[in-house]
Amino acid sequence: MKEQIQESSSSTSSSLDIDVYAAGGLIYREISEDKSLEILIIHRPDRDWSFPKGKQDQGETLLQTAIREVEEETGFTCSVEDLIGHVNYLVSDKKLKKEVTYWAMTVETGEFKPNSEVDTIRWVNYEEAKKLLTWDRDKEILDSLIVWYSQRNQQKTPKDLNTQNEYTPRSNMHTTDNPDSDLERIESNLALIEAAMDKAADGDLEAAEDLMSQVKSKAKESSLQ
Repeated sequence: MKEQIQESSSSTSSSLDIDVYAAGGLIYREISEDKSLEILIIHRPDRDWSFPKGKQDQGETLLQTAIREVEEETGFTCSVEDLIGHVNYLVSDKKLKKEVTYWAMTVETGEFKPNSEVDTIRWVNYEEAKKLLTWDRDKEILDSLIVWYSQRNQQKTPKDLNTQNEYTPRSNMHTTDNPDSDLERIESNLALIEAAMDKAADGDLEAAEDLMSQVKSKAKESSLQ
């Protein structure tokens, strides 16, 4: 595992009233011929296409949870690259608030074998992942992975990352004819989200809500363009 990997804990979550904490991995690989990107997605029997993840056990950090769950569900031991972000949603008939924290990872060793939690895995490009992923929240965190990857690789334009098709972000990410403009908008929103997380961690929920309102307002304005 790489040194100085950014951790995330319950106390630094984006909200103070989370009922269930979980963590997982956004596992990717580069195709050596053209440096394009493929992402690992998993299928849960009779359920959905998503990313490997699971609930935090007592005494674990969220990073430890992510590493353990990835290995349990895929059979892969992975190298952790970086913290990508959080996904929040309601579970158990919308009574419990759940937060999943994701890290970018690459496979080091291991072999997938179908199990009770995951019956198949698939390496797919961006467009294929967008079509197969069941939940919008997973598509949004995938977009965050793509932004991180493009920034890390000398600001490549997103369409350079796709194995077959041009990169066409959806969900809350509005595109224009200028990829740099899209990246600037995304970076601005991520900065606001990080600031909101800091305010929430400090107990200033009013300020956190105000910052998140700005994010939602920007997303709405972008979708109308």
